[in-house]
Amino acid sequence: MRVSRTQIVKGVSDYIQNDIIPKMDNDRAIQIILSIAVNAVMANNKLVDSLFSNDIVRSMLDDDGGGTYDISGVADAMKKAVDQYGSFPVSIPAIPLVSPNEITLRLGADDIEAMRRRIENAM
Repeated sequence: MRVSRTQIVKGVSDYIQNDIIPKMDNDRAIQIILSIAVNAVMANNKLVDSLFSNDIVRSMLDDDGGGTYDISGVADAMKKAVDQYGSFPVSIPAIPLVSPNEITLRLGADDIEAMRRRIENAM
């Protein structure tokens, strides 16, 4: 399915806010850090521009040149890799005086599918 850049940002943000942050209830600092990150991305187009101009991100998303992206290929590839090799680790670095330890989130195939649905349904 082709989606807009806004849908991708909103869908991933919604996923973090509604699916990841509530599960981190044993670490208030990480909840706050993730919430700040989501709010910063949602409010600052320069941050979004820097994400979408990243070579790796650009190569993973099928940009049609008209402002829409096909996320099916990258989602399917991620699910296939997770099924084959296990969960996908996402590291959140330590932040001195706030969260002294690095945290690793592990995303499985269900997480990837849930994120895809949030992106596709974002408006």
